[in-house]
Amino acid sequence: MRTMLSYDSANIVIHLAIEAPDAKTLPVLVDVGDSARPTISLSVAMYARYLLREGVRSYETIRKYVTAIGKLKDYYTIVCGSRPIEAREVRRLLEDFLHAYDHGSALGWAPASQNEYVVCRTAVVEYVKFVMDNGDAVWPSQEVQFIEDCRTSWSGSQHAEKSLLFHTKKRQKKKAGGRKKVLTGLRQYKPFPQRYLDPLLEATENPRDRLLFSTLAFGGRRTSEVLHAFTHDVSTRDEALHFVLAHPSQSLMEWTNLSGATIRGSRKEYLRNQFGLMPRTDHGDEPDSLGWKGIKFDDEAALTSQTYFIRNADKALVALHRKYLHEVRQRVPRRPHPYYWVNEDGEPLTYKAAAKQFQLARKRVEKRFGVSLKGYGLHSLRHSYGFYCIDVLKADLLMLQKWMGHAQISSTAVYAHISPETARDELSAAEERRLSGSPASGVLPVAVQRHGTTAFGDIDTKKLTRKTR
Repeated sequence: MRTMLSYDSANIVIHLAIEAPDAKTLPVLVDVGDSARPTISLSVAMYARYLLREGVRSYETIRKYVTAIGKLKDYYTIVCGSRPIEAREVRRLLEDFLHAYDHGSALGWAPASQNEYVVCRTAVVEYVKFVMDNGDAVWPSQEVQFIEDCRTSWSGSQHAEKSLLFHTKKRQKKKAGGRKKVLTGLRQYKPFPQRYLDPLLEATENPRDRLLFSTLAFGGRRTSEVLHAFTHDVSTRDEALHFVLAHPSQSLMEWTNLSGATIRGSRKEYLRNQFGLMPRTDHGDEPDSLGWKGIKFDDEAALTSQTYFIRNADKALVALHRKYLHEVRQRVPRRPHPYYWVNEDGEPLTYKAAAKQFQLARKRVEKRFGVSLKGYGLHSLRHSYGFYCIDVLKADLLMLQKWMGHAQISSTAVYAHISPETARDELSAAEERRLSGSPASGVLPVAVQRHGTTAFGDIDTKKLTRKTR
């Protein structure tokens, strides 16, 4: 697989197969300026391998970092290399590149979003620090001058507190009148429509897919978290389904080895010792690779959490769980792995395969009801869970944070949205409680006075009015 960096690029990103105990592939940067002799950037490969080995960045983030450094090299080679570079320009190299990348003013780049800019800036800063810390390394001749100019530029820009290397400017958007406003507010989310959720499940005939979609919609967890589950993470107790979420590599567990001894260790050790496998987070660019986003665990020591189902789904899904095990999983070829979700060939279910089945079910619903559900993906089922808990169940944000496993309450606040229908119903319910004389949850509505009366009836508002400061 290869990834072009831009429309006018001298570099490409490829995923190189490697033999390592912690990874299967490595994103590397290849200079194709000389089509007869493409070369891999040693410094970038060493930097990517360092990040991969230390485990400080996810594989996808490392790929983005390598892509960003490729853009820096394109800028250095194509823009700056088209003419002699003066000493003062070298000192501004990094800042000029980031400015060009931010505004899309070079090589046909589009203006960068806030997140893209931050990723690119972080990648450049960490790469330059890496090559500076490895000053005794012997770099290939074609990289020596580039690395030296990056070092010079870094040293010359450290004094600038408002440099683009350190400052993230607020994104602005033009209004209709030509003025600019700073974009603020919460991220948008797109919950799968509740009225089409049951039809979606009914349109899913495969027990595995129906069970997966139900787990996502009624359990509110990310798809990657659910797909990382081992067979012993899913069980039935008291005629209810129990679904444990665990860190894919660091979570602690016990198992019995071939000699009958009980071993206690991490999931990564379990996979390596029992199956000769690596966690799916370490599969790099392989099709069965899975990501993992940090979550807030119920048990911080064991790094595990429960799945909290709504609509009594923990009881309703028991039959579907058993049907999946006996009618689907037992019929596929047995493979040496412990994963609960499997494809038809017995290998672990991939995210791409699950997403494809969701799109097929979605199209069946569209055809049945004559509607368009374009834009809704697997993740919309998680959003549907959050919206239902807030809008229908009136759940507290702290509780929703626990149910959805958000590490930060700010992530949960995205779901703090009340639909217009619920707002109207709540207002009507409050009026009914007032008219019936029952407490209105401790909230006294502010009445609009009309000629000495209120909009709610002929009540003397003078007795209810007090002077405020």
